[in-house]
This record gives sequence, structure tokens and C-alpha cells, in this order.
Amino acid sequence: MAVAILVPKYRRNPNEKVSSLYYGVASGGRTVTAIVKPSLDMNHLETTKTYSPGLPRGQGGRIAHLIIGGMEATLDEVEYLLEAKKEKKFVFRRSPGDIAEMCSALLEQRNERIKYLRKNPSENRPIKRRGARLYLPTGFRFANTSEPGLQIAVRG
Repeated sequence: MAVAILVPKYRRNPNEKVSSLYYGVASGGRTVTAIVKPSLDMNHLETTKTYSPGLPRGQGGRIAHLIIGGMEATLDEVEYLLEAKKEKKFVFRRSPGDIAEMCSALLEQRNERIKYLRKNPSENRPIKRRGARLYLPTGFRFANTSEPGLQIAVRG
């Protein structure tokens, strides 16, 4: 009998490295956000797609945004760049400084986050958890061996 483990396929981790993010028009009048990131075993890339309702009829704008993180940007940073692109008014022509502008915006956002966390260090500190305790049955105790760091359970 096979045992099925019910684990959600996608759990948002703001610090995971992202290869690229695509936001654009999908079939059926919807928009799609596709996040490409390395898999857990780091052997291949996997894509996570989320769909949302499209723009109302008569409203135009960009057909798609493609943001390449290149395994250096985190999910939060790439989503920040996407929101900045969505807020910017659509201009048909591209300028040669678009990529440099995006990199400088990301660098500025990283520096602001570092300044904030230096002022508020308690928000960045991970929660310290105690390890699992090992309880022996009644009448047993740990005894040291000739090998350093190795103990065995002895009746006693």
C-alpha cells in the first residue's frame, strides 16, 4: 500500500534564489506570473505559475515583463522589481539604460533593507529552538566509551 504525503507543492520563501520571473498575458484573458527557480535537488529548474484576472477591456499597457535574476536575486527582490515595473507608465521605446536602472533600484532597495535591519536587529534574529531531548527507559543510563563523543545506553 502506497502512502501519500500531503504537502503543499509551493510554499512562498522570500529568501530563495530566483532565476527569472515572467509576468504577462495568458490565454483566456488572464494574466500569469511564472517564477523559475532551481529545484530542491539543484539538478533542474522548476516553474511555478499563478494566474490572476486580466486587465479590463479597453485598458492597454505592456504585454509582458521578464525579469532575470540570474540566481543572485531573491524572490522578494524580483517581486519588488515587478511592482516597480507595473507602476511605471508604459513607453513604447526602450532606452539603453533600462537594465542599469533596474539594477540601481534593486541595489537601493537592498541598502535600505540593510539600514533598517541594522537599526532594528531583533526583527532579523532567528528564533532559537531547543533540540529534541532523548529520554531513556527506566533503569538505563548513558555510559562513556573509549571513543570520544560516543555514549551507549547501559542498564544500570
